[in-house]
Amino acid sequence: MKHDFQQRRERRIANAKRLAKKNESEAETLYNSAREMASFIPMGQPILVGHHSEKADRRYRDKIHNKFGKSFEKMDRAAYYESKAESIANNDAISSDDPNALEKLEEKLKSLQDEQEFMKSANRYIKKKDKDGFLKIANATEKLWEELTTPNVMGYIGFASYSLSNNNANIRQVQNRIAQLKNHAERQQIDKTINGISILENTEANRLQIIFEGKPSEETRKRLKARGFRWSPSEGAWQRHISNDAYHSAMAIAESTDNEN
Repeated sequence: MKHDFQQRRERRIANAKRLAKKNESEAETLYNSAREMASFIPMGQPILVGHHSEKADRRYRDKIHNKFGKSFEKMDRAAYYESKAESIANNDAISSDDPNALEKLEEKLKSLQDEQEFMKSANRYIKKKDKDGFLKIANATEKLWEELTTPNVMGYIGFASYSLSNNNANIRQVQNRIAQLKNHAERQQIDKTINGISILENTEANRLQIIFEGKPSEETRKRLKARGFRWSPSEGAWQRHISNDAYHSAMAIAESTDNEN
């Protein structure tokens, strides 16, 4: 059940790149096939309406058109997966799955709090027109003073009130996430067996997992999917993000298998 956040992230990137390459290859094959088919039609040759070949000619041209269309669709899919791979690689959002999430969130909170204090201090000095006091603030510069004391389109100076309120909202959001992670780490983990089905919390993966002795029935698989559980071959379990709803759903599914049996 060992979970490695970085490895899972790399697998997602690799899978997106694989799908991008696959769609690109299929697009090229379809495009070349359509071009080859089109080469058999003389340049500028119209459909001979009323001729015995009309229906066959139309079907042939439709096949060419459809192949070109499918080729362009594959090219779009290839671009989508390329973008997805790049997005995953460049994503600096802090995932709860990350084993270093708490540390990163605390660093982010400190940065946001420092930014909030800087904006509030800067506005105080700007209001008093105290440039010397402003320049004594850490990270304050002459250039920033000029920018902040130049009225914006609304005629206001300094950091706008919405900048402070938005940043304050981000602080609260990060504080809530930190509290949730700490609470999650401190409470007793779920690990129980019902009707031979194991229900456990994989905190490293941030997943509630259901492990069956064998392959569950089709009806059980439908219930699992309907409740948001997905099969993970690497974990050998049906799983979804840890939550109270996930736990109650897992319990209901495990208990229902007794009736099934």
